[in-house]
Amino acid sequence: MNGLFHAHSGLRYLILLMAVVAFVAFALGLAQKAKFGRVHRIIGVSYAGLLHTQATLGIIMVLMGRFYPALIGHIVMMLLAAVDMQVLMSLNRRREEPGFIMPLAGVVSSFVFIFGGVMAIGRGLLTTTAFTP
Repeated sequence: MNGLFHAHSGLRYLILLMAVVAFVAFALGLAQKAKFGRVHRIIGVSYAGLLHTQATLGIIMVLMGRFYPALIGHIVMMLLAAVDMQVLMSLNRRREEPGFIMPLAGVVSSFVFIFGGVMAIGRGLLTTTAFTP
């Protein structure tokens, strides 16, 4: 369980880095009126995939017995973050002319959900606490 906790805790840094990369890529694409290309799609899907991986690790931890009441808000917010990004990327992909507004909105709103989810357990985005079974 300790290794799973460290994986879940450590993955957030990659998620935050990917959120910044996605935000910059989508904001620049929107500002430059560029065409939404393959690289943009890969960035968005990678960010969404990291969110899915993080959510999966968290759910596994809960199923293995790591649960306390404050986690309810954390779980809800984090699942909203993952679903939000996935839905907006999927809707954008299905558009006749994919653009940057939906993916950019997905990154911003998912980050807000992430921030809220971390606050729900009383920690900061970059704060690490020891695992206590």
